[in-house]
Amino acid sequence: MTEIETERVRLRQFTMNDLDGLARIFASPQVMRFLGLDCEPMTREETATALVSIIKHWERNNFGRWAVESKTDGNLIGCAGLRSYEGAAELVYLLDEPHWGRGLATEIACACLKYGFEQHNFLSIVAFTRPGNVRSQNVLQKIGMRFVKEETAFGVFVFSYLISREDYFASDCENPNSTL
Repeated sequence: MTEIETERVRLRQFTMNDLDGLARIFASPQVMRFLGLDCEPMTREETATALVSIIKHWERNNFGRWAVESKTDGNLIGCAGLRSYEGAAELVYLLDEPHWGRGLATEIACACLKYGFEQHNFLSIVAFTRPGNVRSQNVLQKIGMRFVKEETAFGVFVFSYLISREDYFASDCENPNSTL
């Protein structure tokens, strides 16, 4: 199974043993403020369903979302990776609130793009963010993604971003400290 290490985090496969940590993160109103269909915290049962879906996505597609662990203490601090969206690869990431504002989302997102383009040879990768999620929009722009349009995805009004394979290889998104 593929794992990725960056300077500060380890991205590894989820297991059902991650339920407690993921449920804690998904229960945070601040973390979920711009996520999900209703921007509401998730219950433990909803998190369990999501975790099973994340694990099965890897089995079906040979790519997906990873558990994000702090290399300092080994704690689960979020999730990130690529998932299928209408035949495309979609970049997704979230971090627990104590880890915001330190550049981790950018570091992790770059590692995910690197994996998608270098290991799976995707032609492009998309990402979505709600209009009010300015922090996420800034991350997407920093990693070389460009705003494409406003649209509805998953029944939610979002801003759509995209990066092509060519644009990725011409960008500064390379994280020299990440290894596959």
